[in-house]
Amino acid sequence: MAKHYFILKYGVDLEQIQREIINWFKNRQYEVEFKKFDRQYFIQAKKTNPLRTLLGANLAFKVSAYASPHPSNDREIIIETSIGKWVSNIAGAGFASLFMGGIPIFTGIANAGWALILEKELMWHLETTLALTPVATSADGSPASSSSTAPDLKMPQETVIDVTAKSISTARDKAEAAVAEDLKKLQQALSVGIIDRVTFNKKRDKLEEKIDRYEAEFLIEERLDKLQNAFSDGVLDTLEYEKKIQEIHDLVETEIINKRTLKRKNERRKKLKEALENGILTEAEYLQKLEELNEP
Repeated sequence: MAKHYFILKYGVDLEQIQREIINWFKNRQYEVEFKKFDRQYFIQAKKTNPLRTLLGANLAFKVSAYASPHPSNDREIIIETSIGKWVSNIAGAGFASLFMGGIPIFTGIANAGWALILEKELMWHLETTLALTPVATSADGSPASSSSTAPDLKMPQETVIDVTAKSISTARDKAEAAVAEDLKKLQQALSVGIIDRVTFNKKRDKLEEKIDRYEAEFLIEERLDKLQNAFSDGVLDTLEYEKKIQEIHDLVETEIINKRTLKRKNERRKKLKEALENGILTEAEYLQKLEELNEP
């Protein structure tokens, strides 16, 4: 995906960065494993139940942190991110299988959108929490010349990984950003006649369902952040914390996914009924479309 260049402030080292990344993922209900190769730190994270099926049980977000081999600045490091298959036996895995083996197992633009948003949020967290100074990068992703006296305080890869021009401050914004490219391609296919309106509507409905799934995912993560703080502060004990996690999952699943899916289907049934009454659809066509609508 991308290499991010930072300058470490004194008192912060790569091991501390590794711990911060691990805790960041664990607080968001990811399963996390990590390993150190000499001076290079590797972390892989994948979503745990009950929503891991959304992204794929073996889809892992991978992060490696290491000192820049050709630094342009003192204490310059690289944090590199990628997406690939979860490595089951990380303790016995070699360097190549962790960092280079990774034919990405996702092919959908939506999964790519999820990864880019996650990457952006993680980099922002590390930059602000550990006071990392981003290094400006050139067009090829390498550090730019250090002639500038004042480093750019924006995220170094923002122009590369930004998936939407508008704010993605809300869960719905993030969800829509994750499938924006898919929707754009779908609209282009309709406009040039590759697909007809019926096919377009079916595929658009599927994308809307995926947006709901992503919104649920982001809402859960936002609420778990607050829950984690309450747990850390001693407001909740372990049993209360676990119960609250399940309540959040159940509530979001009901409010975001189930209700919106039902609403869309009811609206579609109403339109089909109107088409039947206006003679646009025959009885047989109407029944067939109703059956298709009821398919999972």
